[in-house]
Amino acid sequence: MNAEETGAVPAPLQSGATGSTENVDRIREILFGSQMREYGQRFAILEERLLRETGDLKMELRRRLDALETYTKHEFESLSDRLRTERVERTESVNRVSREAGDATRELESRLAKTDEQMSRDLREVRQLILDRQRALSDELTQCVTRSELVQTRRLEELKDHTVDRVALASLLGEVAMRIRGESLAAGMEESLSAGAGR
Repeated sequence: MNAEETGAVPAPLQSGATGSTENVDRIREILFGSQMREYGQRFAILEERLLRETGDLKMELRRRLDALETYTKHEFESLSDRLRTERVERTESVNRVSREAGDATRELESRLAKTDEQMSRDLREVRQLILDRQRALSDELTQCVTRSELVQTRRLEELKDHTVDRVALASLLGEVAMRIRGESLAAGMEESLSAGAGR
């Protein structure tokens, strides 16, 4: 195989290419060397500054994230404590209201029971008073009726006893009336008057 078939570059050509590259690098160094070094330094400074600022930003970001996380945790714990406190207070308030409502209900039931007992006692007393008064009035009425019957019987007996006297009195009054009118009396009437006066 020859060099063309293998694709290898002959040695004189390789040395010439290497020499030309070195020449280009020298020319470049002469023309742009100081600027390239200055640019390299600037790039290095910029890279260092960028790395430093990036590191500072990372640290600042991490510090702020840590502060935010700490603040969030603190606020969350504060809200949790507040919620627990409010839950405990509401539970205690509900329990207190329930106890007060139970106490008020029991007190009301006790008062109602006492009121019912007092009303029952008062009703029994009023009923007993009414019964006693009714008996007393019935007794008084019976006594009044009895007394009235006795008085009536006595008066009837007195009227029976005085019936004859009333007839004689009527006759006497009739005769007196006749005398007042000046009429003369017959002899029989005189005897009758004498007999009536004798009675």
